[in-house]
Amino acid sequence: MSFIKKLFIANIILFLFVLAFVVFTIFKFESFLNTKASNKHKQVYIEIAKNQTVPSIVDTLKEKGIITRSDWFYYYLRLSGQARQIKAGLHLFYTDYTPKQVLNELVSPKVYTAKITVIAGYNIKRVADVLSKAGFDGDRLLKLNDNESFVKRCSGFDKAKSLEGFLYPDTYFVSKDDKVESIALLMCKQFKDKFKKLTGRSDFKEDDYKRLIVASIVQKEATDKKDMRLVAGVIYNRLKKGMYLQMDSTRFDEKFNTYLHKGLPPEPICNPSYDALAAAYEPQKTDYLYFISKKDGSMIFSKTLKEHNRNIRKYLK
Repeated sequence: MSFIKKLFIANIILFLFVLAFVVFTIFKFESFLNTKASNKHKQVYIEIAKNQTVPSIVDTLKEKGIITRSDWFYYYLRLSGQARQIKAGLHLFYTDYTPKQVLNELVSPKVYTAKITVIAGYNIKRVADVLSKAGFDGDRLLKLNDNESFVKRCSGFDKAKSLEGFLYPDTYFVSKDDKVESIALLMCKQFKDKFKKLTGRSDFKEDDYKRLIVASIVQKEATDKKDMRLVAGVIYNRLKKGMYLQMDSTRFDEKFNTYLHKGLPPEPICNPSYDALAAAYEPQKTDYLYFISKKDGSMIFSKTLKEHNRNIRKYLK
């Protein structure tokens, strides 16, 4: 075989090898663009500084687990021609985003510029105050609370009497342009996510609503996470015995007052934390029927009224 033929065959083999490599790389690159960084759905807020360099942005995304390969994502930004369109500000990403979704968020004109923190135990009026202080129409939330169709839509429960209990206490980053409706829906979605994490299901039933009411009382009565399951146990014990609950936290309104009415209040009295919800679903098995909170915040539990009265005299008088 002549040298020219050998050279020709070698060039053909090299060309096929290069072609195969290019096709394989394109396939892998396209697969990268459509593959989630993680199967876990977790919120991650990242602030993009004004004039921050593209390599720095990409490194931050990789560090936070939003992308799996910084080199390929960098090339994707450059090839897309959108590197200059990245918006400075606070962006919300999810760990199960694909690189395409990450780029869409980076160039989105919507950046999260308002921070809203709802503390566990806040009722809807306190949540409305938080919204007002952040520059939103807090009164609008109270109006939505009277809107039966919105309450059902937001809570996902047809028999919900209000949004109370469903506005999950957490820190939220939202846009100044967001409507109160969308913020309420965001809080309710967070509640639904926590409920699913706790119970393993999405369907919210009437018994779940009762437990949510219990959790709201636990949140107000228990001063420490370790006491929540015991307080829940006391509540269920008193309900089983047909006793008045007599929870001080319910005295703010005659309709909710468990000194005046037997059984649970008609709806939650506040928005409880995950720990309080967990206590309502997994109460401590106990014979306790009473408890008091000492001035230092610690709690004393008792089985009999006589013992309870003795604790009152000893610790509170």
